[in-house]
Amino acid sequence: MDETDQAPSMERLRERFHRDGFVIVENALTNDELGILQREVDCLMNFLISENYDIMKDFGGIIEPISCGYIDPPSTQMYVLSKRAYSSVRDLVTEAPDTVVPLLFEKMAVLAKNFLPAETDDDPICLFNEQYIIKTPKSDATSAFAWHQDSEYMDLTAQKKFPIVSCWTALDDVDESNGTLIIEPFPRPVDTVSGIPLTLPTSLENRTVQLQCHRHLATCYGEELDKDEALARALKTRSATHATTEARATRDNVEDILGGRKKCTFERQEPVLVKIPAGSIVFLSGLVRHCSLGNSSSKFRRAYMPQFSSGQVVGEEERIVSLVVPVDNTH
Repeated sequence: MDETDQAPSMERLRERFHRDGFVIVENALTNDELGILQREVDCLMNFLISENYDIMKDFGGIIEPISCGYIDPPSTQMYVLSKRAYSSVRDLVTEAPDTVVPLLFEKMAVLAKNFLPAETDDDPICLFNEQYIIKTPKSDATSAFAWHQDSEYMDLTAQKKFPIVSCWTALDDVDESNGTLIIEPFPRPVDTVSGIPLTLPTSLENRTVQLQCHRHLATCYGEELDKDEALARALKTRSATHATTEARATRDNVEDILGGRKKCTFERQEPVLVKIPAGSIVFLSGLVRHCSLGNSSSKFRRAYMPQFSSGQVVGEEERIVSLVVPVDNTH
């Protein structure tokens, strides 16, 4: 499985995303864009260290730019609802020319839209969360993350209604030595008659169908792999070549697959070790299973992860779960 081909088409990227639950785009950021994020996260880390915080123990390696203490708490909560208000508060962290706002809303959001259902007036694409994920040097014993799905951080009501996409962005070159990701792709539907894997349509524009599809594939996972075993299997898989015959499932029979009317089994795919250069982005479905390794290197490992949602995510009793900031000015 080669997830890092040279400049694959967006159609191919969408196909991989719906098939596997993730897709990697290498060198998605320019050097200037990468530099903006690196300088901001270094500023935030230096501030926290100067305040005698332990980034791993006190923050779990998660630094949210607005709420980490670097700026005073916003006087109102409008920033969780409005792009203008969010941008205004966000620019208090780093101002022009290093402001992250254009990169966040004009680059990251536009890329993420390709992997979410088509937006409507009632269900705009929204910024859902934004954070840096830091692993301090020689922290392999404390900086690993267990297997999880990003949608688990929402309540069950929200999980069933709102697809999210996480944009895990490497700010350093990452591999197994400094705390990269291991991803277990969605199980593959395989036609029980022909034995040929089925590839879902490249664009699941209906929010309900996309969510049902990803949720169904995620329910077909087996037991969680031991992380050491997953790493060994991922390293072995990365060195192998894969040439498989696939049959494309039509838009009409997706529901047949999900409803069990089309005879197919769901086969486990091998885990994937993410080994990418700085400036690359891993787009993750909120339902794909993944974990991360600890950082055994002598340097910080920095990543940036904005998350975007289809619709304004609310949970039980219509309570806002996190941010509900429409990424377009028209909303």
